Amino acid sequence: MVRSIPFLLVLLLSIVSAQAQAISINAKLNTTKVTEGDTVKLTITIDQTADGKAPDFSVLNEHFEIISTFKAERSNILNGRFVSFTSWILTLLPKHTGYIAVPPIRYDNVTSKPLKLHVTKRSSASNSEQYLFVDAKIDKQQAYVQEQVILTVRIFSGNIDIYDPSYQPPAIENAAMEQLGEQRNYKTTLNGTQYDVFEFRYAVFPQKSGTIQIPGARLEATVFRSRSRNYYDPLNGKQVRRYSPNLELEVKPKPAEYPADQPWLPAQSLQLSESWSPDAGNANIGEPITRTVSMQAEGVLSTILPTVPTSDIEGVRIYPEQAESNSSVGEHGIVSTRTESQALIATQAGTIELPAIDVTWWDVEEQAVKVTSLPARTIQVTGTNSRPQTDSSAAQAPPLSSAGESPPPPLGQTSINQTWQWIAVAFFCLWLLTLALLIWALLSRRANSRATGQEDNQASPFSAGQLREANKALQAACKAQDAKAARIAVIELFRQQFRDSTIRNLDDVAQKAGTDALPDALRDLEAHLYKNKNEAKWNSEALLKATQEALSRPATKDQKQVLQPLYPS
Repeated sequence: MVRSIPFLLVLLLSIVSAQAQAISINAKLNTTKVTEGDTVKLTITIDQTADGKAPDFSVLNEHFEIISTFKAERSNILNGRFVSFTSWILTLLPKHTGYIAVPPIRYDNVTSKPLKLHVTKRSSASNSEQYLFVDAKIDKQQAYVQEQVILTVRIFSGNIDIYDPSYQPPAIENAAMEQLGEQRNYKTTLNGTQYDVFEFRYAVFPQKSGTIQIPGARLEATVFRSRSRNYYDPLNGKQVRRYSPNLELEVKPKPAEYPADQPWLPAQSLQLSESWSPDAGNANIGEPITRTVSMQAEGVLSTILPTVPTSDIEGVRIYPEQAESNSSVGEHGIVSTRTESQALIATQAGTIELPAIDVTWWDVEEQAVKVTSLPARTIQVTGTNSRPQTDSSAAQAPPLSSAGESPPPPLGQTSINQTWQWIAVAFFCLWLLTLALLIWALLSRRANSRATGQEDNQASPFSAGQLREANKALQAACKAQDAKAARIAVIELFRQQFRDSTIRNLDDVAQKAGTDALPDALRDLEAHLYKNKNEAKWNSEALLKATQEALSRPATKDQKQVLQPLYPS
């Protein structure tokens, strides 16, 4: 019995030693050289079941951005021994160029060997490796404060299909930016390679003098070769991120020769126009006439258009109305318009002089102060406020009647009273007409609501029934481990839930999620779609749980731009 104790101790130590030696960890990159903006795959493998534990990947954050993480487990028989393996496949995006060290990854008490990755700069010139790149340019290198600068961003795609694209325009500090129309699509050839081009134009208005940095626009996508469906092609299913080059804009302050007492208005052109109702030239005392002045300027925001200059005019009362401002897209950028109306009522007869209207502005093309004017106007006013009483008229005035009635008022006073009576009658008729139109609109709306309720199931692409069907389809796909069907179902589920037909891919779904769990589950789903489906079982329960959690939260307004036309046909 005493002899057996040392034997058992030796056996126990051997078992513990064998278990300690059995745990190993291995790290592997799918390539040792990548180009700036391309991702690389890092695979960490241990020869045992993870049991819910994971290596410490935080050490990668210094040099890499972790795009996605996929876990796979497998078992097989090796040399007559049953062995289990657990792998973590990480999609990494290098943060800078040069030689980057992939640090050792720690799991329990073991660490992997360090690796080295060479990240090369992406050439600005187009060549066979430039299958996808983003370019940007501005139409001028210098501008004045609040002067319009045109920024053009172009995405070049050569011989590839783009899947689930996500485009973000540059966010410029100390500047306002407006997109000019819809994106423009066309083809071009660079250095013998044909590209599909997706062009975006923006009007940028710097709000501060000095040097303004224009950061790059960002494009994220998964790419496939258009004419190569080889499963082993390293480009197929590759996640990439591209940036346009950073730009600088020198912003000058308001020039010294610009009048200090005038509002600053840098524009490409400015016009003034006016209209009268009724047509000006003659007016009667007490009768209003409306003057409408429109100011239209190219290359400025409507928010900086000044008010139309006014001045007090003797013998005229002026009642301004609320001004209207709007902007549109023209051939050379933003075209802004400001419209002001004034009601003019003459209080005395005779000739009234309306002064000229002058608007001072800065011509950005000629680099000079300009003044645009409306000429002065002369209006002849007729009529009287009251008729003066003379001795003869007093002698001829009829006596009071026996009933004590007053004599009729003078002729001028009768004319003015009749005018205001007609105005009151006109306003009363307009009020009745407005009331009738309001009643008719309410009745029509009620009728349309009933008709819409009857036709909703036929005309609308959204309904409660379709929402339930999409939910059932997602549950069935997850139960059957059908990742492709689950992708279709989760997109349709969110389209029905938010009644938003612009939700077309998993990136759009992630933007609507409002949680952190669902984007992670969607990345796992997407990663599973691009890999050998036999390698690991897809965690469909995580997707179901994350989807229900996201749909139970209040909806938020999603304003992210999606590059719809980039989808492969």
